[in-house]
Amino acid sequence: MELELIKYLPETDLEFPPLLFIHGAYHGAWCWEENFLAYFSSRGFSSYAVSFRGHGKSVINEELNTCSLSDYVEDVLKTIELLGQRPVLIGHSMGGAIVQKISYLYPDKITAAVLMSSVPPSGFVKEYWRLLLTNLRKVLAINLFNKGENVEFPADLFLSDQLPMKKRSDIISLLQPESTKALGDLCRRIVPKSINNKVPMLVLGSLSDRFFTAATAVSTCKAYNTKLVVFPEISHDMMLDPNWGAAADEIFAFLHKLTPDVRR
Repeated sequence: MELELIKYLPETDLEFPPLLFIHGAYHGAWCWEENFLAYFSSRGFSSYAVSFRGHGKSVINEELNTCSLSDYVEDVLKTIELLGQRPVLIGHSMGGAIVQKISYLYPDKITAAVLMSSVPPSGFVKEYWRLLLTNLRKVLAINLFNKGENVEFPADLFLSDQLPMKKRSDIISLLQPESTKALGDLCRRIVPKSINNKVPMLVLGSLSDRFFTAATAVSTCKAYNTKLVVFPEISHDMMLDPNWGAAADEIFAFLHKLTPDVRR
């Protein structure tokens, strides 16, 4: 199985562990390329983004709907092995769930972790019910999209209203159905209730995130006893938001605070 791996290498390497960006549901490695990969590589970080099997340009040997979160974890572990170093994992939404699983199960394989607009450790159930109560039609539209129906994708759940229409259309054209099995896995607890976090971690949330509320980000921060940054005006897709630079700057600051011992 061949996985798509987009890489941006710096002209001058900081001798810092590589950054590996993990996308969320319906997305692929492409979502990191325009902003985040360019930003971090220009600052000396070897930056990579992987597409899960059946996403982006990654091939798949089975039906997409049979793929589980464990399969996606396996994809990331294979990529880490390919890199040959302990990367910093940066995960968005469902990708944040994958990062949490690896941080819990394989802490020695990574240097640090960043969770962006992430599924919380408890899973997606609470947020899903909130979305059903507040955005029923949009949730149903996503479900129809996931079945391959020709429906208008509810982009405002993911994207900023400030994005130009052409940009929104370009992004929407790249979105794809997600594995129903993986989505079902998100509705279960991601990691055990009692977490002994051994990995330096940063949690990013937003008051403008229509998927995961700021309160969800706070609960994630408390579960891991780690740093939280909540932005006032960044959409769920932080890496594609007009204000994406604010999120990138916080990650950059977090990386530079890691001690040399942690970086090894």
